[in-house]
Amino acid sequence: MSSNPTEALNLVMPVFQFLDRMIQEQGVYLYMVCVWLSPLLILWILKGGFWRRPARPEHVVFVTKTEPPPVPPKLSPTVTATGHSPMDNDGQSFTA
Repeated sequence: MSSNPTEALNLVMPVFQFLDRMIQEQGVYLYMVCVWLSPLLILWILKGGFWRRPARPEHVVFVTKTEPPPVPPKLSPTVTATGHSPMDNDGQSFTA
């Protein structure tokens, strides 16, 4: 690659000629598109379009236990004397 600016300009000239021709032929339509899209661009900028940070993914935390929970102690089969007979059952008082 040479450092001659004339050669670099010759490489870019077709692009500029294309843009000149597009503006000459379709300039009115390009202007109308820019005018109609500018309110949307302004609205996007005012809502924070340039400065909005992307949403962070939610962190999922997995908690694992290496040992099972303790087993509750078994109840002893002791019978307490309450002085009530088995016939004093409240479930039997409402017979149909």
